[in-house]
Amino acid sequence: MNEHAIMLPLSQEWIIWNSVTLFFILAVIFFSRNSSQKNKSRIANSLALLVAVEFIAIQVYYIQQGLWTPQDSLPFHLCRLMWFNSMIVLLTRNQVAFELLLFVGMIGGLHSLLTPEFTHGTDPVVLIDYFFVHGGLIAVPMYCVFVLGMRPRKMSWVKACLYLQVFVVSVSLINYFLGANYMYLAIKPNVENPFLIGDWPYYIIGLELAVVLHAILVYLPFYFKKAFLKE
Repeated sequence: MNEHAIMLPLSQEWIIWNSVTLFFILAVIFFSRNSSQKNKSRIANSLALLVAVEFIAIQVYYIQQGLWTPQDSLPFHLCRLMWFNSMIVLLTRNQVAFELLLFVGMIGGLHSLLTPEFTHGTDPVVLIDYFFVHGGLIAVPMYCVFVLGMRPRKMSWVKACLYLQVFVVSVSLINYFLGANYMYLAIKPNVENPFLIGDWPYYIIGLELAVVLHAILVYLPFYFKKAFLKE
């Protein structure tokens, strides 16, 4: 397992990387909103292609640099799973995948940007990839909502949180057999986060509660505007 590194929140480096990430998130949304429906779909397909290209490229890079390990490099962290899920959403507009991305993936991406922890070092390629992926977890659901006009269903945040438990159980088994720490289910992350309370397994309960709280907060704007998908 590789030695993990963190980036201190509000440090100069943190501000620069997150500012650049925020700029590109807003740029994608802003320049796509007034496009034709055909171009919106083309952009969505291009974003999906970027997801696939990024994953292949970073895996090749890890192998070339001698950083690839089964304990760190397989796509079983929550954000990586949601990154693949974003590709499904962009290509198929699948409603369940969209709600999972909106209520779980976007939250994971946000907290990963706020309290970064790097599993493969901090060289420029790794940093660019990290902020691209986690920024993408915010950009894609926003693109779906503000550009493609997708909407969640009523109380869909509950189902999304329940679907998350399938990943928790499955990845826990993977961690057991590989001696890994995917989704940080085996060892507490090194970052400073107010939702990381206590040691294992208690901090996992805090993270679960954090997902529920954040999912409700994301759901509320749709609730007050009655902007739900009509089933």
